[in-house]
Amino acid sequence: EGADKLLELTLDIGIETRKVFAGIKAAYDPADMIGRQTVMVANLKPRKMRFGVSEGMVLAAGPGGSELFILSPDEGATAGMRAK
Repeated sequence: EGADKLLELTLDIGIETRKVFAGIKAAYDPADMIGRQTVMVANLKPRKMRFGVSEGMVLAAGPGGSELFILSPDEGATAGMRAK
C-alpha cells in the first residue's frame, strides 16, 4: 500500500501514544480525526514502512476506498480501554 493511501495518526492508548499508518485517506480528512476515539489493535509487532514505523492497526469496516467506516466506542469510553 502506498503512502498516498495512508494517514499518519498519533493515537492515545492511555499509558502512551502510538504512531499508526492507516489506509483510510480516501475516506477521512485528517482534520476530522483530531479528538476522535477509535478502536485499534495495539499488541501487534511494530511494522517498519518506507515512511516510518506503524505501531498498531486502526479497525474499520466497509469495502474500501472512500467507503471505509472507522470503528468507534460508545460515549463514556476512555483512552486505553481494552475491547472485550
